[in-house]
Amino acid sequence: MEDTLYLLTAFLCGILFNTLWGYTIGLGYGVMAFRRSMIDILFIFARNMQSVYEIQKLKHMCYDILDRDEKFIQFQKQIDEKEIKSLKNTLVRNFINSVPARYGYLVEFRDWDSAMEYFNTALKETK
Repeated sequence: MEDTLYLLTAFLCGILFNTLWGYTIGLGYGVMAFRRSMIDILFIFARNMQSVYEIQKLKHMCYDILDRDEKFIQFQKQIDEKEIKSLKNTLVRNFINSVPARYGYLVEFRDWDSAMEYFNTALKETK
């Protein structure tokens, strides 16, 4: 009877250990996958913003070619800068709002500049 009790206790401890171990491994894999996908998303954001800047530069060059007034060009540049700033803030805010609460503590940035700083640091760490 005593041996049966020891075997039952060992069996239940094995089940408990297996459950805890599986949860720990799953959490680790989830965190690693989330961090990698967050870095990839920030890469996409940065590339898209670079494209927007290039397109705006081409637009301003076209204004010069068309001999537009300098005040008009400066006005357009100011409007474009405001739109880009709004776009950057919206991208980061929407990303943060879409993160599940379970992984919210992993997001170490709150605005565009801190997001790009995090991205650059993560890139340096992977090299």
